[in-house]
Amino acid sequence: MFFFLSKILTFLISPIVIIMVLLLAALIVKNSLSRWRILIASIALLVLFTNPYIIDQLHKGWELRQSNYTQEKHYEAAIVLSGFMSYDVELNRMTFGESVDRLTEGLVLYRKGQIDKIIISGGSGSIVKDIRESAIAKKFLVHYCAVPDSIVIIDTISRNTYENAVESKKLMKFHHIQSALLITSAFHMRRAKGCFDQLGINTDIYATDVSAKQEYYPSDLFVPATNNLAKWEILMHEVIGVIMYKIQGYN
Repeated sequence: MFFFLSKILTFLISPIVIIMVLLLAALIVKNSLSRWRILIASIALLVLFTNPYIIDQLHKGWELRQSNYTQEKHYEAAIVLSGFMSYDVELNRMTFGESVDRLTEGLVLYRKGQIDKIIISGGSGSIVKDIRESAIAKKFLVHYCAVPDSIVIIDTISRNTYENAVESKKLMKFHHIQSALLITSAFHMRRAKGCFDQLGINTDIYATDVSAKQEYYPSDLFVPATNNLAKWEILMHEVIGVIMYKIQGYN
């Protein structure tokens, strides 16, 4: 039930959905003054949600970067959290998302000899599709990157971040793994690390696809960009996720 409720809530807090609801309310409301107020509110939110500088600063404050990780450290495994690839049945090929750095960084660390095994955690996170992402990712590493089959350990059960932690703990215990490096996107690391800590899994963190920029231009202060709507959606999803996880005792 929690899985389905989280998916519904994620949809409802989408910036586009919020603005569309306000515009719909403006059409329904009969009072002209209230209609104008709602229209102004929707325009103000659109300006807010498309402003590059504001969302970038919020992401910078939210994202977690490397902690305790150094290139000199060696780990028995890297735990790579899913959410970076899928399989296009119509085209009959693998597809990669913006967070594919989670997988490629894990591969790089293995090639450098810094990790012994790669644990990929993630089953189907969709209500509709039943595509086991970790199985696809393992196939990619083994068949196309020449990684030995025995190196890649997968969890095909978990559907969310908390279940990632639960199943990863089981795999670590089964394979007698004591030290691990947690790899996920910087925006997702706060929630992920909280879940792993809650279950007593001590990991160093390795953040990927950091979205906060390092330098800015004057245009970032006032020129809108529609791609920032997606950044707001990601941030709102993570903030609500942390709150819901704390209520559930997951974080």
